[in-house]
Amino acid sequence: ILLDDLQWIDPASLTFCRALFQSTKSNKNVFLVLCSRESEVQTQDKSEVHDWLQSLSGSTLETIHLTNLNPEDVNNLVSDSLRTWPRLTRSLSAILHGKSLGNPFFLRQTMEMLCRGGYLHYSLGERKWKWDLDEISDLRLDDNVVSLLTREMTKLPDELLVGLKAASCIGYCIPQTVVDILSKHLEMDLFGVLTSLVQRSYLAGVGSALYRFTHDRIYQAAYELMSEKQRREDHMKFGLAICSYVLDNCENNYDMMFVGVNQINRGGPEVLADSCRRVMISQLNLNAGKRALLLTDFSSALSFFGHGIMFLNPGHWDAHYQLSLDLFTSAAESACATSDAALVKSYSETILAHSRSLDDRLPALCFAVKSLKESMNLPSCRDCAIEVLTQLGEDVSSVLEIPSQETIQITNNLLMSKMTDDSMIKMSPCTQMRAVFVMRLYHELNYVYYVFDQTRLLAISLRMVSLTFEIGLTDTSSLAFANYGVELIARGYLIGSRLGTVALKLAENSKYISYVIAAVKQYNLWVIEPLHAIAESHLVGFYSGKRVGDEFSSSLNFCLHLSTSFHCGKNLIQIKNSLSEYIVQLLENSQQWFLPQSAMLYWLIVELIEGPNFDLTEHNPLILNENGVMLFAASARHLELDIFIDGCKLMRSFLFRRDMTSCDGVLDRVVNATCQLRFTTITAVFFEGLISFAMARQTAENNEWIIKGEIALSYMKRWESTKWNFENKIKLLEAEKMHCLGYFDLASKLYVDAVESSKRHKFFHELAMCLELQGLFFQGRNMAEEALTSLRRSVRCYRNWGADAVAERVELYIRHHFGH
Repeated sequence: ILLDDLQWIDPASLTFCRALFQSTKSNKNVFLVLCSRESEVQTQDKSEVHDWLQSLSGSTLETIHLTNLNPEDVNNLVSDSLRTWPRLTRSLSAILHGKSLGNPFFLRQTMEMLCRGGYLHYSLGERKWKWDLDEISDLRLDDNVVSLLTREMTKLPDELLVGLKAASCIGYCIPQTVVDILSKHLEMDLFGVLTSLVQRSYLAGVGSALYRFTHDRIYQAAYELMSEKQRREDHMKFGLAICSYVLDNCENNYDMMFVGVNQINRGGPEVLADSCRRVMISQLNLNAGKRALLLTDFSSALSFFGHGIMFLNPGHWDAHYQLSLDLFTSAAESACATSDAALVKSYSETILAHSRSLDDRLPALCFAVKSLKESMNLPSCRDCAIEVLTQLGEDVSSVLEIPSQETIQITNNLLMSKMTDDSMIKMSPCTQMRAVFVMRLYHELNYVYYVFDQTRLLAISLRMVSLTFEIGLTDTSSLAFANYGVELIARGYLIGSRLGTVALKLAENSKYISYVIAAVKQYNLWVIEPLHAIAESHLVGFYSGKRVGDEFSSSLNFCLHLSTSFHCGKNLIQIKNSLSEYIVQLLENSQQWFLPQSAMLYWLIVELIEGPNFDLTEHNPLILNENGVMLFAASARHLELDIFIDGCKLMRSFLFRRDMTSCDGVLDRVVNATCQLRFTTITAVFFEGLISFAMARQTAENNEWIIKGEIALSYMKRWESTKWNFENKIKLLEAEKMHCLGYFDLASKLYVDAVESSKRHKFFHELAMCLELQGLFFQGRNMAEEALTSLRRSVRCYRNWGADAVAERVELYIRHHFGH
């Protein structure tokens, strides 16, 4: 796949390229070539493209810098073109190199210009190319290819010049339908004109339905034939002609509508004085923007709505209130989808200043609350949401009170005895718009309290479920069931997984699908689904979020995809590279909340690959180091984040057999708290259990360590019904316990069971751990041959995982104890 001229890429296409690259980079059957002019992607308006390309360089892409041709290369090109010996063309080539600076396209255009001017000609009598070096040397050429092309174009016949200018106004590609429309508008045979331009190599025909410029510099030169004023006037005339044709003949031809409206917008409101036409153009932009929203092209939608606002006449809030309200509300929605907090604030404030009722203000208020959340201004988000909910009649302080066990049980009984999955999915839709916004605001409040105070989450989700039963289904009812299900799972109610499944069905094809996938898969369905399927589901959630413009949930899903893939034992090199690119995007988009978890996982993986003594400060200075992660976690005071960080430390300590007594344990916090449960939380308990049993064999206080290990094992057994995800871990902890207690025959069998379960359930990194511990057990039982076999198999598994540093530790142990 060749993607050329990336310096011209628009935001929507850049999003597509990111997704394309992400989805194909591990596919060995796809070869990607990305081309751009480095000097042009380094400009301020293309900084996002430059940063993306820089993040790919050196890790997953090989960068090739193409420079201009040197004098020898220019001579070879001229010699081949003129079919003349290189020694005879050297003097000519030196002049051409000096004038073109070795730019291949400039060189080609210069030679064509010399041929047309007769300075370079073929002698039929002598059967060779001839030239006059003095004439060519004295010839004053333009200092860049665009100026050269522009001067040559001015020599074209008037009709061809008009056609070339018109084509450049339309863009790099010119559809046949547009050619037909402009032929009538310009009263000329534009098809014949463009065919002549094809013959002169300015354009190329693409099938029978499209023309395109043969080079972007030719397109640039043709566009620069016109003054700024003439360009704007022509854009406006052509745009009005195209839109008039669409409205009269094919209103559903959205491609042509986009072309026409874009032409009008490039003309701008300054060239149109007719107030009636300006209102019409505002309406056209509104229609085009809404269509772009349906296509999830949020950047284009925002541009259309913004231009629609620009075309509004003075006093438009009085004269055209509904049109103004629709444009500003839609612009705020699109700005929210593109994470432009400043624009959301600007448009929302304008709506609040001119709206005539609370109902007209509600959409803008919701977008403002969502934007505050996504920019991590959570205190303001909370205060704003509570204020609006209060205006809508909600007693928020009462809602936030922690519900009694009796209230929870009553709701659960209703769900279990009276509501089937089908009946929940087929509930009547809500017809009260204010209630719809109440549900949306509670959803935003749910996230705020997820960060600040998770004890309130049960109350909020319970209120959303209760509202759904009272008013019917809204677009956020799937979120209500998802969040309530998560809270029930954390308290041991397995009905929560049933609600998660209902939430996924309700969210299909909705704009909240990405969030529901993140919540349900990570905090709920891991109790019944294989972890490997959960990881792939998060990738689906990532793309779903991109599709519907939910950047926040999309980014959350990708973060969860990477961490879940890590715990599935996927290749560490691939995860590290993906994490590196992801963290760069987080920094670009100021998505601070996902940064500590991603950075902590990144450094853990680097250490597993390179070793615990590797100098992390020089490895990737862009990424938050461990001290920075700890500072963030301390300021956030978030239990789930603390457990994730400590889980990474526990895993590192166990795999390197270092500092095993100095790590902060997670058992007390997990066992005694009702925090939302993720698979990573259970994994942290698993590694604390392994460390406990390992320390029991190494220290005098073995009873204390065994008790701690037994608590971890007991907690793990709460989830033993999910055999795919937990059977191998439980078997390994049981084997370690029996090993500590001296029940060696039973321990031996349990080690075998743990190894087989890890293979069967595809946790190959944990297979490495099982084999290593099995080898240590055999060594302690003086079974040297079996011990050596298990340890060598462990090394192979660690290397297949990508944990070279861990494999080297085990190899060093083998050499030290077995002499191999």
